[in-house]
Amino acid sequence: MATLFGGGLLFDGESGPHAGLGLLAEHGRILRVAPLAAFEGVACTRIDTTGATLMPGLIDCHVHLCSSSDPGFFATILSTPRERASLQVLQAARQSLRGGVTSLRDLGGFEFTEMPVRDAFREGRELGPTLVCAGKSITMTGGHAYLLSIEIDGAAAAVSAVRQNIKRGADVVKLIATGGVATPGLDPLAAHLTREELTAAVEEARRLGRRSAAHAQGAPGILNAVEAGVDSIEHGFQITDELAALMVARGTFLVPTLSAIARTLDNAEGRMPAHLLEKSLRFRDMQRESFRRFLAAGGRIAMGTDAGTPFNLHGGNAQELLEMTALGMSPARALHAATAAAAELLGLADRGRLCEGYAADLLLVDGDPVADIAAAADPRHHRGVWKDGYDVHALLGRPGPVPGAPRFLAGEAPF
Repeated sequence: MATLFGGGLLFDGESGPHAGLGLLAEHGRILRVAPLAAFEGVACTRIDTTGATLMPGLIDCHVHLCSSSDPGFFATILSTPRERASLQVLQAARQSLRGGVTSLRDLGGFEFTEMPVRDAFREGRELGPTLVCAGKSITMTGGHAYLLSIEIDGAAAAVSAVRQNIKRGADVVKLIATGGVATPGLDPLAAHLTREELTAAVEEARRLGRRSAAHAQGAPGILNAVEAGVDSIEHGFQITDELAALMVARGTFLVPTLSAIARTLDNAEGRMPAHLLEKSLRFRDMQRESFRRFLAAGGRIAMGTDAGTPFNLHGGNAQELLEMTALGMSPARALHAATAAAAELLGLADRGRLCEGYAADLLLVDGDPVADIAAAADPRHHRGVWKDGYDVHALLGRPGPVPGAPRFLAGEAPF
């Protein structure tokens, strides 16, 4: 039987919140969005949204599901037996789903262990968010994240690495254009992959129907990646006025991942490797100013958290909304960045908006998140999450610090 949501407000991913609208969904799809009076007499289950806002499920464009957010990060991932790694991915993905995130882009996994989990979700064998997976990052020899990446030298090797990832099931290509915070001894502002290597990888990815994302923190590497044609810049610590203008002209997205440094510094005392703390302190203000500059330039922004980095927990993804609005982004624009804009970046043509024919990926939050972004950013204010029409909290439980065992309702789901 169809389900009708109505009585409260509706944010459709592009605009709102709108009053007086109802949303009818059935078999995991949105059948209609119309004035509530249009549904009078329709036989359906009714969910009263009075005092709340119905909106699309959130989309996080940058996570690492293979990581449990341990401060050891690389060492912890590498010490995880492969037979257990997919379980970590499953638990992390479900924690994010409980926290209101119905789609995720994994930008760097561990030995492709995320692929079977993604496939189980897609095929309906398990309940979980929509996953877009990059497989292994592509980095220069000895470059950032080399322990988990494919190391390359030269354009031909870049093409080969793209093909190897796609052979293993990659949906998107992740390129390392600069040094990074998490790898000891490397400068985040230094360019790594050359423009020729980046261009070869991006063009091969595009030829094979894949989008590309670049870890790019310093200005020289950001320029190389944008000129190479990547779809998104991840992190973007050193975006100058000239780079902002170039990205706007080319339509290049920024995925800011402000939560990564914020959570590192929130847990700094005696708990963090020295190189992580030192770099986070050094680049925090630079990253914030870059975000403000890009925002003021009218750049395209999609929400991403870097969840899986130290103390940046899966399930807490929505806190990125607070980070973005604290730096001057309006709540309405932040919600758009986490829904319709993120879906556009990821190529999810039927998600991120509340429209007829779209997937019933829904989040119901207390009050009006455009007036108070905490309504969406804090899972304690989430009244409900639906993934392809399934009631997530009924089936998997509400968010918590430790993933719990699924609670299935008899006859409700085929997994």
